[in-house]
Amino acid sequence: MRSAWSPRPRDGPGSRLPAADTWLPAACASWRGTGATRALATSACALLLGGCVALTADPRALIYGPDRIEVRTSPCEAAVAAVRTWAPPKEAGMALDPARIRIATWNIHKEEDPDWETDLTRLAAASDIVLLQEATLIDPLQAVLKDAGLSWVMASSFLYRDVDIGVLSAARVPFVAHCTQRVTEPLLRLPKSSVVTWLPIAGTTRTLAVANVHSINFSLLLDEYESQFDAVATALAEHDGPIVLAGDLNTWTEDRLAALDRVAQRLGLTAIPFAAGRSKFLGREVDHILVRGLAVTSAASIAVRSSDHNPVTAVLRLAPSSTVQGHAQQPRNGPQWD
Repeated sequence: MRSAWSPRPRDGPGSRLPAADTWLPAACASWRGTGATRALATSACALLLGGCVALTADPRALIYGPDRIEVRTSPCEAAVAAVRTWAPPKEAGMALDPARIRIATWNIHKEEDPDWETDLTRLAAASDIVLLQEATLIDPLQAVLKDAGLSWVMASSFLYRDVDIGVLSAARVPFVAHCTQRVTEPLLRLPKSSVVTWLPIAGTTRTLAVANVHSINFSLLLDEYESQFDAVATALAEHDGPIVLAGDLNTWTEDRLAALDRVAQRLGLTAIPFAAGRSKFLGREVDHILVRGLAVTSAASIAVRSSDHNPVTAVLRLAPSSTVQGHAQQPRNGPQWD
């Protein structure tokens, strides 16, 4: 099911990146990264030069509903205000189990690789929260999430041939609130997105805040990378309950890891330690789950061939007297399909 919506291009009615033919070839030709980074840059340039990518003037959020997909902006200021006035649900089963919160994060590589449906079906069935990066909002993806009983909200980074691609957060319980953010790659001008959601936890008036981030990849300076995390941290600044920050964080340099550490310190987050198996770029792991106010029962990275990233999973529980302190002690590692 595709939402009926006409994107508002940046450069006027009916236009699609008309200036790309002037600035983009020079930017592509000037890229002097390693073989791996240059290949990725070339692919991104090809998309834009092909005229198939549309960027909307305002950040575009897509919210799943049983009857239709709502398309609108979803600013974080409004979401934070909604959390302030939220009251816990009275109905049973409408909140997360504080003793067992199953979460998975996966860069699904635009569903371009064989068997992604099989692996996502298994992952969704075994999770309460599923965080996807590079998700393409095609019908088969929506069908997998619907069959798993998951609601979702998506931050569209851009539209490729009129189909949204971006970051998607799905959950087994209704969202208290959600917001989306979008930044632009400083070199390639392709946007990257984040989704922040707040979810109810049974037996408490506090919510679980979950930030799903696909970080900036190509930048000569660290400023843009840090600014993306600063925006996420600002959205979470007044949250006094548990937090998960996860996704493809593109931590492929020491400086980027240090920037992530500074955000973690600011929010009181602790990175979950994993055994070997997380995907690497330029020799460094890029997929992470960081937590606050949560204890880790188990954690694992699952080897797949259906993406260029392996899914990363964890089973969490609300820490006693949950405060702003992190609780990511050494977890038991093992498969998380069930």
